[in-house]
Amino acid sequence: MATSGRLWHSCPLDCFSTSWTGRWRDGATNPPSWARNLTHWPTWYATALERLGARMLNQQVSFGVSPAAAAFAMGIRTPMDHLLLTFFVLCGLTRLARFNVTVAALPKDQTGKSKYFEGTPIPTTLSIAAVMAYWVSQGWIHENIPLGVIAKGTPFEFHPIVGIFIISGCLMVSKTIHIPKP
Repeated sequence: MATSGRLWHSCPLDCFSTSWTGRWRDGATNPPSWARNLTHWPTWYATALERLGARMLNQQVSFGVSPAAAAFAMGIRTPMDHLLLTFFVLCGLTRLARFNVTVAALPKDQTGKSKYFEGTPIPTTLSIAAVMAYWVSQGWIHENIPLGVIAKGTPFEFHPIVGIFIISGCLMVSKTIHIPKP
């Protein structure tokens, strides 16, 4: 049984590491301008459209699916939790798709970059991953998840902590929140 306990601790940590290494992979698919001009830059990112597709897929897996998978591995698994976590993942996908479509219409500064993000950027979900990593380090998984379960034994049973995913998802797709770019 001790091996089983270690396995459950490693599953969320694998998801967390995917989120954190996603930040590194994001830079690999969006190289600095001087690196794009080098002749030895990988040919599989030959066009801007291909780089954009690779970045979007990388960000969705790293910052959208990974935190939801970590929550599932920690024990946030009721049918209502599944629905709410799916909402979060789809908000991330919607946020990335909207960014790719509207980036040309956003106001630009002197360098040609957008002045702000519309909604919170998807990498902000790393804060959720950090909180969950702390919970795992404290052993707050499965039956010990903070705030427990609401409506236990009913079809609407859910973990209230999944609300942080819902709030994060809503902030990502918000059209009225403008986060200034650094």
